[in-house]
Amino acid sequence: ESNEDILLYNQGHIPGAVFIPMSEIQGRVSEVPKDKLVIVQCRSGNRSSQVTDYLQQQGFSNVRNLAGGLNGWQAAGLPVEN
Repeated sequence: ESNEDILLYNQGHIPGAVFIPMSEIQGRVSEVPKDKLVIVQCRSGNRSSQVTDYLQQQGFSNVRNLAGGLNGWQAAGLPVEN
């Protein structure tokens, strides 16, 4: 994980979010639940779209990308935690 990833996560994230940087998803895919809806988020929605595609290729059928990312979430007035 990069320091930038940690800084962005600590600036705000969706309550209850689990932090897995894009660069670590291949090694940590076992931490992603297959029996629950998983929403992948990043700051803008671009990197999380790539991770969503990867997870779907790995057999995860209940995975969605947060369109607009955290920027869109916050613009909609939805809660974040630090």
